[in-house]
Amino acid sequence: MKGLFWNSRGLRDLAKFQFLFDKSCDHQLDFVAILEMRRDNYLATDLNHFCGGRDFFWQWSSPRGQSGGILLGVNAHVFDVGSIIIGDFHIKFNVWNKDDGFEWAIIAAYGAAQDDLKQAFLTEMVQFCTSTDKPFVLGGDLETI
Repeated sequence: MKGLFWNSRGLRDLAKFQFLFDKSCDHQLDFVAILEMRRDNYLATDLNHFCGGRDFFWQWSSPRGQSGGILLGVNAHVFDVGSIIIGDFHIKFNVWNKDDGFEWAIIAAYGAAQDDLKQAFLTEMVQFCTSTDKPFVLGGDLETI
């Protein structure tokens, strides 16, 4: 399994689209998590480009103000997605590997930049980390910690 967590600081630049396409193709990524998207809608052509045209399942959360926004996608040929949880600071996919049935979670998190939201961010991280008995991978922009 190969994945990418990346704080893109926006995705309006064509070079960033090309970077994602190249990394996805070169490394045959199974999941992609992009943080600080600064967007709240996506075209299917954009999403397909991010994963090199492969069949990915995508979910996103909208940014708050000028920062934030999370986009998480998994290869539909590699994973079955069970449940999706979208928090204020994270997206969590509960997934099963199609080849062996192994169940685990992928969590993409974006930490709060504002001091008044840092406690809420940490509380949310503790809640989802302690509420699961399955292994998980957590990545993203966690500078609050």
